[in-house]
Parts: sequence; C-alpha cells; structure tokens
Amino acid sequence: MIINSFFKKSLSTIPLFILNSIFFSFFSGILSSLIVNSTFTTCGSKILKKLFFFSSSYLKTVKTASLLLLFFSYEIAVLRQRTSGIFSVHVCAFRKKEDVGKQGIMLYYVDLHVIMCKDLEKEMKHVELSGGKGMLAIERQEQIVSQIRRNGAVRIHELTKQFGVSVETIRRDLLELERQDCLHRVHGGAVGIAVAKQYHRLEERTEENPQKKEELSGYAAGLIREGDVLMVDSGSTAIAFAKMLAEEFERLTVITYSLHVFEILKKKEGFTLYLCAGAYLRDENAFCGQWALQMLEQFHAKTAFLFPSAISLQNGIMDYDQELYHLQRAMMKHADRSVFLADSDKFEKSALLKLADVNEAVTFVTDSGLRKEILELYQENGIEMIRGEQKQ
Repeated sequence: MIINSFFKKSLSTIPLFILNSIFFSFFSGILSSLIVNSTFTTCGSKILKKLFFFSSSYLKTVKTASLLLLFFSYEIAVLRQRTSGIFSVHVCAFRKKEDVGKQGIMLYYVDLHVIMCKDLEKEMKHVELSGGKGMLAIERQEQIVSQIRRNGAVRIHELTKQFGVSVETIRRDLLELERQDCLHRVHGGAVGIAVAKQYHRLEERTEENPQKKEELSGYAAGLIREGDVLMVDSGSTAIAFAKMLAEEFERLTVITYSLHVFEILKKKEGFTLYLCAGAYLRDENAFCGQWALQMLEQFHAKTAFLFPSAISLQNGIMDYDQELYHLQRAMMKHADRSVFLADSDKFEKSALLKLADVNEAVTFVTDSGLRKEILELYQENGIEMIRGEQKQ
C-alpha cells in the first residue's frame, strides 16, 4: 500500500507525454525480453499481467490507452515478422469507446497470452522460441528426418542438446513425423522406416560383404568355450562362421541342418557333429521339413547361432525362407542363449518372416561398420550388442 501510494503521488506530478514515453520504453524492453527473445513462460505472463494492471490504473485516459494499445499492435507485428507470421494475434474489439482503458488493455493481454501459450504447447506446427534460436518446428523436423536418413536412427537426448529444446518438444516432433510415416518411434529415440531387403540365392549372398562376415564371426568366437554344445543355422554367414570354428577350436559339439557347415567341420576330429537331415533345400544347401525338425527338437544346446536377413527395432528379427523358419524357431527354443550374427547392412531393414522380437533376451554380433547412432539406440533399449572397433 505504501509503495502504491508513492507511485500515485509520483506519477501525478509527471506530464502525460513524458509518462507515455516512459511506459513505451519500459514495455518495449519487457515485451522484447519476455516474448520476442525467449519462451513466454507462466512467470513472464504474471509479470506482464502486473504491468498491465499498473498501466491501466494510472493511464485512464482514452487517448493514452489507445496509444498504448497501438504500441502493442506494433510489437505484435514485429513478433509476427520474426516468426514468419506463425502467430495469429487478434486486436480486441471494444463495445464502447470508453472501455479502452483498463478493460481494453486487459482483454488484449488475455488474447495475446492464450494464443501464444496454447499454440506453442499444442502442436509442433508453431514456433519453438526456447533457447533463443527461433527455429520453426518444420525446420527442426526436416533436420531430424535428414539425420534419420543419414544415420538410420536418432536419440532424444542428442536432439535436445542439438536444438536447445526440451525433451517434450522433441517427443512431439517425433510423434508428428511418425504420423507422416517418416520414422518409427522407439524407446529413447527413433529409427527410419525399415526398407525391405531383396532376397538373393545363397550363391549370390556368399559374394556379399565377405570381409564383414569374417570380422563378425571372429567377434562371436569370444562367446564360445572348448567343449560347448552349439546349434548353427544355415546361410552365407554360416559358412564364414564354420570356418572360424574350425580354425579356433578343437573340441565342440555342433548341431546343424546346413550341409555347408557340415562339410567344413567334418574333418575336425575333435568335433562331434549332428546333421538334422530331411528334405533337401537346394537353394540354401540345407535340409528342412518335418523330419529335420523332429531330430533338432531332441537336442539342447548352450548357444544357438543364427544368421538373419534383417533386423529392426520396430519389426524384429526377420528372414525369408519359409522352409527354414520352423527350424530357426526351434533352435531358439532349445538353446540357453540365442546369438544373431548380422553384418551392419542388415540393421534397420525388413524381410518377409519375423523370427523374434528385438529385446533383452537376444545378443547381436556385428561388424565395425554399424553406425554409432544405431548401436547406442539399441543399447539404450537394453539389447546386448557386440561390435568391432571403428577404424580411425
């Protein structure tokens, strides 16, 4: 009350035109700091509310209030220009000319506050003013899509640091982009839409990425001990894996339906081999069918090593061959642990058949070519990833 009385006495002695200049300068600084250059926060709205009450209490003339309202219109025009016209701020219509005092200015404040705060928080189609960057949501989303295409994945934590916005803002960005079928949201970030890998026969696949298959097979050796009982899938990576077993170990028990794996390991005297035979699948040089499945289901292994065609956080672990599908599923069921070997080109890809979900129960072994963004996102989802060191 004492302060209020002091202001009344002080302001009453100041000429009106000087008072107008003081208020114009004062409000200009406040609006620039609270609206144009930073986020319009609840705290900021409270400060503005007090200022409006203050101005309306001591500037009661219609002329002064009208000038002040005109000044605010100019400030909003500047705001619209700096934000590419995103804001839609409406000048209040007054029923009576004399209402342009306290009520008029307060109505203008309410209109400004609701439109800014509601639209900013509702959808990502509006301007993100935090961090002082003034970047449009659509611009930020375009950059996120570009990173997805380049790296295969993005992490929320990294995006918040990059754009200087909140976690909630990035989550809304990712939700909007998922609605547009630009990505798939996962825990901790997002991945691109998995592209379907084209199926190739075994002879063709054997020529693809031979160095990567040798590399990841070498990493898988660290998961095996002499005397272990293993189940081994078929495929082009299985050939490199079998050669590694023959070179690195002297005593193993191997259960397989791959004729390639059997032919490579049969010369190792310390190895015990079980070939689950049935109908011969020429395209894969492997056995399949009910007889092979029944034989496989009689065994139990410490580790099953499988070689899928595609892996995706959204769609799971996938392959193509329907004839081998039930055999692969049986391997996972009858082993204590399932390890999937896949070169880096198979991650965030899609195939015809889903073998299993990507979760904490599986282990992936891949080569050093797997992008850091994908590796970290899988790890953030609790998945064990074994990858070679990146070459400097």
